[in-house]
Amino acid sequence: PFGMAKLAPHTNAYGSGGSWAPCGYDDRHNSIEGFGHFHEFQIGGLVAMPVTGKLQTTPGTLEKPETGYRSTFDKKDEHAEPGYYSVFLKEYGIKAELTATERVGFHRYTFPESTASRIIFDIGHRQGESSGVTEATMKLSGKNTLEGTIETFPEYLKFCDPKKRVKMYFVIQLNKTPQSYGSFVENKTFDGQAETKGIGNGMYINFATKKGEVVEMQVGLSYTSIENAKLNLKAEATGQTFDAVKATAHEKWNEKLGRIKVETKDSINKVKFYTGLYHALLGRGLASDVNGSYPRHDGKIGKIPLDGNGKPKYNHYNTDGIWGGFWNLGQLWALAYPDYLSEYLQSNIDFAKETGWLH
Repeated sequence: PFGMAKLAPHTNAYGSGGSWAPCGYDDRHNSIEGFGHFHEFQIGGLVAMPVTGKLQTTPGTLEKPETGYRSTFDKKDEHAEPGYYSVFLKEYGIKAELTATERVGFHRYTFPESTASRIIFDIGHRQGESSGVTEATMKLSGKNTLEGTIETFPEYLKFCDPKKRVKMYFVIQLNKTPQSYGSFVENKTFDGQAETKGIGNGMYINFATKKGEVVEMQVGLSYTSIENAKLNLKAEATGQTFDAVKATAHEKWNEKLGRIKVETKDSINKVKFYTGLYHALLGRGLASDVNGSYPRHDGKIGKIPLDGNGKPKYNHYNTDGIWGGFWNLGQLWALAYPDYLSEYLQSNIDFAKETGWLH
């Protein structure tokens, strides 16, 4: 709930059309092009896709998924619940599973036997309303680690603050060492290149896998720096297993959703209510790191005051206009989630101090 790491399948990176089209999953689609990590208002980026076989570096289209690396799937092979998602990718025989802590995304891919298993990372393309990427960098920083930065120019900024950009940082830790790797720009590949910079770009890592072999990734995220993405990864992933994180995520979601109890025998309305409540608890996301660093409006890095134990006194959240939710979300959070509302309002106060106006 209210996390920075919001992993989800992408069925269409360009959204549903228009400048305000969100990116992510559309239930009407039957193919997946990857799994994204950042999902906020006007923010999206870093998509990973496990595949086998011939190397392809563009996802293809909804109409012709075979023209790229996207994979079809059946609804019967898909499972989604708060804090966990899984799906079987038919083209590749891969089971993909996702879960998360507040600032770290966890992937678990079960591969078939193949000498050409790989993971493709798309960093240089538009992801829904996040709009165009202005620069994306990524490099293999160790035997089992990659890191990078994505800078975007969201539609909203184009008319309200055209000099600003949104920056996302990430660090990826793998449990298996790649046999080989490369980078790409659109359809052009560069085998053996351990770094990429530009737009329309990304990287791929290759493995040989046995039947049923599991490859796991832990992805630390940040809006301030690669160093803080590493710090978030260390703080939230050290000693953790995928199943342990999944169980913790389940408990946290259960507690938050359970703050409001609905007494009815109508199961359909109950599902509708808690689905809506689930979405309301995704309405804002963490913007601060475990050390209290957060992105200021002026491009500098802010610092939340620390308590006597050296921990931030509160968290910082991404902000949309208060006027956009005061008649519904604001009241809901005040009644059932005052702990989060207090931190969200403090985030707005900090924003006002730094910019001179309260939006």
